[in-house]
Amino acid sequence: MSHDRWVLGYLRNGWLQPIAASEVSRRFMQGRPLMPLSRRALFEKRPLVLNSVFEKPEASNGYDWELDWPAILYAPVGEMGHRPIGLLVVGCRQDHWYTEEDVAYAHTLGITLAPLVSALRGPLGRLNESEGEVAQLLSYGLSTQEIARAVKTDDRHARQLVDNVTRKLHSVNANDLEFPIVQIKRRAFRL
Repeated sequence: MSHDRWVLGYLRNGWLQPIAASEVSRRFMQGRPLMPLSRRALFEKRPLVLNSVFEKPEASNGYDWELDWPAILYAPVGEMGHRPIGLLVVGCRQDHWYTEEDVAYAHTLGITLAPLVSALRGPLGRLNESEGEVAQLLSYGLSTQEIARAVKTDDRHARQLVDNVTRKLHSVNANDLEFPIVQIKRRAFRL
């Protein structure tokens, strides 16, 4: 699947709260309201593709990649037959048409990521905006000093943010992040 950028997030009060993104940037890790077509994909519980038929050379007021890029794919994240709990947004900077295989892959990925998003939604929901950014930076393995430089603060404040994040996320354990294994019935053959 061709993409230049992606964002995975959980839903809260009509907003997308990012959990992970293809780039470490404050702009992509901030919560934002859902776009109308992303709402439609969530309502219909299936991926939705938006392709532009003309190139838009100038960016809109206040650059927004979801509005300015020619190819966007919205894939709901959730268990089959249940209400979506998250959204995966994938975008391509060049003119690109997502194939049926790409859409099917994104749909399967949304189902597969559901346990992960579900496990992280509660603990991440307790983080404020700056703590959410620190959690993202910690997931990339950055040290406290590197986090201080990234968020443009002093080491003491960064250490306090890191401590707050680790305390609030302490309730998530490795078992919560495991992918479900489908049990297959086995038959015993007797001779």
